[in-house]
Amino acid sequence: MDKVSIGSNILRLRKEKGMTQEELGVMIGVSGGAVSKWETENSKPDIELLAPLARSLNTSLNELLSFKEELSETEVAKIKKELTNIFLHNGFFDGEIKCKEYLNKYPNSSGLKLTVASLIQMYTFLLGNDFNKLVKSKKQYALSLLYKVVETKESNYLQTALFIIASIQMELENYNESEKCIKKLLDSFVDPMILNISLLQKQNKYKDAEILCKKMLLFYLNQSISILSILSNIAKHNHNFDKSVFYLNAVIQIENSFNIGLYSGSYNLCKLHLEEGDKYLAAKYFKSYVEGLLSTEYDYFNNPYFDNIQLQINPEGQKIIRQKLYQTLIDDNDLRKLDGISEYGYAIKKLKATISAV
Repeated sequence: MDKVSIGSNILRLRKEKGMTQEELGVMIGVSGGAVSKWETENSKPDIELLAPLARSLNTSLNELLSFKEELSETEVAKIKKELTNIFLHNGFFDGEIKCKEYLNKYPNSSGLKLTVASLIQMYTFLLGNDFNKLVKSKKQYALSLLYKVVETKESNYLQTALFIIASIQMELENYNESEKCIKKLLDSFVDPMILNISLLQKQNKYKDAEILCKKMLLFYLNQSISILSILSNIAKHNHNFDKSVFYLNAVIQIENSFNIGLYSGSYNLCKLHLEEGDKYLAAKYFKSYVEGLLSTEYDYFNNPYFDNIQLQINPEGQKIIRQKLYQTLIDDNDLRKLDGISEYGYAIKKLKATISAV
């Protein structure tokens, strides 16, 4: 009872019905003064009065007690924004606590379960590299929420839940489970976006069509970067070094042409050359990567291809994530093998200066 604002609900519903406190009191057998105390939160109605109150106010017990089985997409988006800020500014554990508070409050909301699971999955990086067992347990918790979403078979959330499950199971090396989800996605996959864009254009909704085009362009470019990176890894596995470099150079061309990707091509070339034992070339690409990373803005406002696309995490949040990335690069033991090479030293100095300036 203490966790719900029943007093404000009684006040609102009574006024909507045009009743006085005395009139409501008469209907349920209490004084107008008792109703006044409820509405000002100075006391709570006894439990046996809840049903008569709901009937008198022509409402349900759920509404009277502020209990909701489901949340609207707008409400979930608002909660997601709040939770994201807590994860970024207060840390993982505070974010997790708040997530569980919302889940306890809205235990039947599939949209909320999906949101919490995706946030838990996303922000486990805040736990650092020294907490592998802890990170694994958090990902398992996210999986438990996602499987509950899948069980509901709600079309709004099913494919996204399966996609995240497949990703987490792959990270946890549960490849059979990941494959099951991927097969379900492939069996049901239909991409209506091109058709949707054509429909918007036919209806002269050019602004909506433009925004959707840009979102799709960004999505498919990022997918292309991922595919090229995988091809590079396959080539490396097959000991075809030149082919691996060829694919990563294509990544760099896409990233440079569209100013996306945080220069992952240069970073992966650095790692590739480091594995091959060419420290000087690795240091050269690491410097290029860091310079590009530090020059990349926190949004797409000045990007002519994606200038009206808003990122899921706002610039302030992007800045926090970027700071974590900088520190991870500084602490990377593999990269420290480049210590003593001027390009590496220059890049690390730039990273440290950027962190200190915040």
